[in-house]
Amino acid sequence: MLSWMFPSLTAQIPSASAEILDDPLQHQALTYLRDLVIVGGGGSWPPRATYRNSWPLPLRPYDTVYRALEASFPVAESSVDSTHNRKLIDSFRSRMRCHLEQHINLGDVLSALESAESDPKSCSQSAWLGYFLCMSFLRHSYRWGVTPIVSEAQSEQSVDFPEQLELPWKCLQRHFGTTSPSGCMTSLMYANMREDDRLEYTVTIGMPEAHQTTEYWNTKLLVGMEVRVLPVYHFFARSIAFLDAGDMVVACDALKAANEILKTALKFFFTSLVEGNLSRSVWLAYVQGYQGWTLGGIDGISGGQSLTFRTLDAFLGIRPFPEPQKEALHLPDAQRTWLNFLRDYDIRAVAKARGEDAAAVTDELESLVKQLRLWRMGHMRRMQPYESVHRPERKTMTAGISVVEAGDEDKMIEHLKRQLGQRLAETV
Repeated sequence: MLSWMFPSLTAQIPSASAEILDDPLQHQALTYLRDLVIVGGGGSWPPRATYRNSWPLPLRPYDTVYRALEASFPVAESSVDSTHNRKLIDSFRSRMRCHLEQHINLGDVLSALESAESDPKSCSQSAWLGYFLCMSFLRHSYRWGVTPIVSEAQSEQSVDFPEQLELPWKCLQRHFGTTSPSGCMTSLMYANMREDDRLEYTVTIGMPEAHQTTEYWNTKLLVGMEVRVLPVYHFFARSIAFLDAGDMVVACDALKAANEILKTALKFFFTSLVEGNLSRSVWLAYVQGYQGWTLGGIDGISGGQSLTFRTLDAFLGIRPFPEPQKEALHLPDAQRTWLNFLRDYDIRAVAKARGEDAAAVTDELESLVKQLRLWRMGHMRRMQPYESVHRPERKTMTAGISVVEAGDEDKMIEHLKRQLGQRLAETV
C-alpha cells in the first residue's frame, strides 16, 4: 500500500512507525493508521520532512528567498505607531516580491509541481512536506510583514499575495487536501522539526536566546507529544481489531497499555510547559502571533489542530464533532480519514453494546476519558499566564480564533476560559 514510494522504509524510520507498518494484523483501523504514517507523514509519524536538496530544482529558490529575508522579519522592540508599522510591513513585502521575481521562474515551478503530482516517484512525500513548510513560512511572513505582529496588519481586510506564493499554494492544497490559505500545524510545526532536533526555519533569528528557545520548545512540545502517543494510536487500532474479533482480553490489554503510555505523554507536556522552556514574555509576541492569519474569516494555527487530542476525542466519541469543511481547512486528508474512522467506529458505544463481556474494556476507556479531563483542567490553568501578556502593539488575538472582541487581556482570558470550559464539560 504505497510502500513502493518509500524504498527501504522500515530501515529508516522510528521504531514506533516501523511497528505499525510491520504489524501483521489486518483490519481497517490498521489500514488507516498505516496511511497516516506513509501518506500523511512521508514514511513516519510525526512527519519527517526533507528540505531544499530533496526538492525538484525549480522549487529550491523558495528556500533562498526565505533565507534572504528571515533576519529582517523580527524586530527587537515593537512600535505602537501605525505609520511606522505600515512602512515596516510594506517594506518587507516589497523586498519579498523583489526576491521572488528575481529568483523564481513560475513556469518552471508549476511544471515541476505538475510532474510531482502526476509521478510520485519524482518527488517524495517527505519533500512535499518540506516544501509545504517553506511556503507556509513565506506566506505567513508576507501576511504579517513584521513580528511581533501589529494591529496595522490585523486591521487589513485582504492582502494581495504575489502569484509566486499563490499558484503553488493551490497545488499544495490539492496535494494535502487542505483548503486554508494559511499554514497549519502540519506545515508550520510538525514539518519544521529536523531529524537532528533543530528547527529548519525560524522567525527569531538574531533575537536573544530566550526567543529562540521559546520558538524551539513551542514546536518541540507538540512534535514530542506525537512521538510519544504514536504507540497509543497503534494500541487504539489494535483494540478495535481485537474487539471486532471478539477477543475482549487482548482488546483490554491494548487499552491498558495505551493508558500507561498516555500518562507518560501528558506528563511530558506539563513538565515541558515551563518558563525555562517557553518564556511568557516572549511566547505571545514572537511565537503565537505570526502563526495567526485573520484574513477572510480564516484562522491560523490552533492547539486544537493537534492530532494527539483530536485522536483522543475521536476515539472516545467526545462530541461535538467538527464540521467536515472546517476540519478540512487545516488537517490533511490522511489525518482526517484516520479521525473519521475512529468517530464512525465509536468504540465506547461498541463496548457498551457488548455488555458485561466488555466491562473491562469499558473501564479502560473511562480511564482514558479521566486522563483527558485532567489534562484539560491543567491546560486551562497553564495557558492563562501565556495568553494574558499585555501587547499594546496588537489587538487581542489568539492564532486559532483570530481577533477577539475583548477590550483587554482580562476579558480575553475570560473568553478563552469559557471556550475551554465548554470543551471540558463535553469531555465525558
